[in-house]
Amino acid sequence: MRVGITMTIYITTGKGHGKTLISAFDAALKNAGVYNYNLIQLSSIIPPSSLIKIGKYKAEPLSYGDRLFIVKAEYRSRESGKYIGAAIGWYQFSDGRGVFAEHEEIGETKEAVRSNLKKEIYNSLTDLCKLRKHPVIVRRMKSKVNIIQVSNQAACVNVIAVFKSEPWIQIAQ
Repeated sequence: MRVGITMTIYITTGKGHGKTLISAFDAALKNAGVYNYNLIQLSSIIPPSSLIKIGKYKAEPLSYGDRLFIVKAEYRSRESGKYIGAAIGWYQFSDGRGVFAEHEEIGETKEAVRSNLKKEIYNSLTDLCKLRKHPVIVRRMKSKVNIIQVSNQAACVNVIAVFKSEPWIQIAQ
């Protein structure tokens, strides 16, 4: 049995604009604090004894190009006037294990995008917990939503759960 916190997972968000969808994506990664990493997408499982903290991710010095293990929701668009949103929801069991649910949305109003994201997160977390035969206590569901309006240039929005970073070459201690 694991004792204490074994991992801190950071929930960070970013918004960005650019001349292209890829430059808007990079700007959103910079805004989230993770743009100089090689991102490695994970599935949506939270390890036991994990602590989840919300806030901008602070890169380690000399971490340029390191591997960064993440769960990510992200949306890119050029559709001027539309709202785009990304959201991650999570549910943790009493031992810190749990699940993430990632969703993206585009819509005419900020309220519609937020409402649809919240509904999708609720439905996904309910299904994911049911599949694991774990009862759902709605007040224990958590989420982070990020929305931006697209205007005159490419835009990107993200919500990222950062697990950990690792260098490609292990440095002797």
